[in-house]
Amino acid sequence: MSGGEARRALARLEVLPKPALQAQAVVLLAQSAQDVFQRCVDLALSITRASSALITLYRPEEDLLELVAAAGRHREQAIGRRLPRGQGLAWRVVDSGEVLLLERADQYPDAVYVSGQRHAAMYLGVPLLDPDGQVLGVLSADTTDSPERLGPDDAQAMLLLGQAAGVAYTRWRALEHAQRSARQFERLAQLSAELAGQTQPEAIVRCALRALLELSGFTTAGVVTADERGLAQLTVLEGEADAQALVARALSAPHVPSGMIELVLRSGQPQVIADYQRWPGRRPDVLHVRSAVGVPLRRGRRTAGVVFLLNMHQPVEIPRDLQALLETVSARIEQALDRSASLQHLEQTREAALRALGRVLESRDGETFGHTDRVTTLALRLGRALHLDRTQLQHLRWGAYLHDLGKVGVHDHLLRKPGPLTPEERRAIERHVVLGDQMLRDEAFVPREVREVVRSHHERWDGAGYPDGLAGEAIPLLARIFSVVDVYDALISERPYKSAWTPQAAREWLRGAMGTQFDPQVVTTFLALLEQDAALGAPPGPADPLPPS
Repeated sequence: MSGGEARRALARLEVLPKPALQAQAVVLLAQSAQDVFQRCVDLALSITRASSALITLYRPEEDLLELVAAAGRHREQAIGRRLPRGQGLAWRVVDSGEVLLLERADQYPDAVYVSGQRHAAMYLGVPLLDPDGQVLGVLSADTTDSPERLGPDDAQAMLLLGQAAGVAYTRWRALEHAQRSARQFERLAQLSAELAGQTQPEAIVRCALRALLELSGFTTAGVVTADERGLAQLTVLEGEADAQALVARALSAPHVPSGMIELVLRSGQPQVIADYQRWPGRRPDVLHVRSAVGVPLRRGRRTAGVVFLLNMHQPVEIPRDLQALLETVSARIEQALDRSASLQHLEQTREAALRALGRVLESRDGETFGHTDRVTTLALRLGRALHLDRTQLQHLRWGAYLHDLGKVGVHDHLLRKPGPLTPEERRAIERHVVLGDQMLRDEAFVPREVREVVRSHHERWDGAGYPDGLAGEAIPLLARIFSVVDVYDALISERPYKSAWTPQAAREWLRGAMGTQFDPQVVTTFLALLEQDAALGAPPGPADPLPPS
């Protein structure tokens, strides 16, 4: 509100009687819904001079009362206490919607004392009402261990205070709901953008679950999937570490679904359980779940799993918009997984085509069968040892498949010539790396890093290679990695112009080429891998003293 509006509001308050003025102050000065309640009990204690003042809210989803604010004696013990129906005098106020003033509360068996000891005391309870007259809860005061008496004036003041608090609480809840909805909308838009950049199913699900936890305030989120036999199994889990351990223990192994998971899978409908331990369908061995929400995860027309949220600390009120949020996120997961499956199928088809092309190319120049698969496997092992990320490894793998693509433009008699090459013939063969790069340049799906492997895998660390005479770290890293494994496989393989070397002779030759032909760090790492293989008893190849061509 503006400064002028505030002054006018205060001017209006000056003509009100003191209790009404104090009640209106609750509305004007509170900074949140919880602040409304704390100001209300503090004022109630001041007005009545009672021993304690409490606010209990009615939780209709669970049919219980929760103590949410307290002032006076035993304040810390009171807050958070939950009273099932029939426990506590506040239930009489909730059910009647009327003021309750008792001379001796200790004479009523449903009276509950926070201290646990019954004492002679007066009790005054008034309903908290929303603008439509619905009972939200109870504002109460008692005189335990106090000679103070409560009368009609106290009841009238408390009733005014309770009405103001109910209106203020309703307004704050509406504001907080609008703010929460705005945050959810913004976070869902952000989530959609994040999922669009993900291609791996697990990464998609984890990204969505983290967003759910952030928006809901629950402790744990996960996905259970069902196989063709009807067995359920936990596939992804996010949240607090201790809570994850408990959930994983119950759901990780394949099992016949039960409880909420079984109900969602069988019905294909969302399930909202505010108090899981009092829910008739709960699993008797699951004692740690307090509140739960589950929605179906569909693949096509089939319910393939369940996306769930759990609160492991205490039963909580589950607003309707939380179920809608969970269903929205589940739909986002379904869309992202469908897209991922399509992309994976395309990726697998592309991988198979590229690998097949590499194997066809290896047959043209007399290379031993399996050269493409061997150098690809070795290159990926070396790449992992050098800590390449997933994208770099994919580029390296594709480069290995396509490294000799340009040889389709070289005559067979040059590729298979058993004797020495003339300078002109060598230049013709060396041109294959440029030709391969040019052939891939117009293919939109081939990244630049793949073409760098194709073009630069014959460059040398000392700058004496081809086609561009690059030296040192100017040679792309993936090309430096691939050149080492390509030469090593050539050394230990039989070719039209040479016999196969022993692995030991090939390792010694690579060691001698460090710092001239090859990147020293790459060779050092590769030799360490080969020595591990030798220690495990890898069989040596036949000896041959000839250097590689």
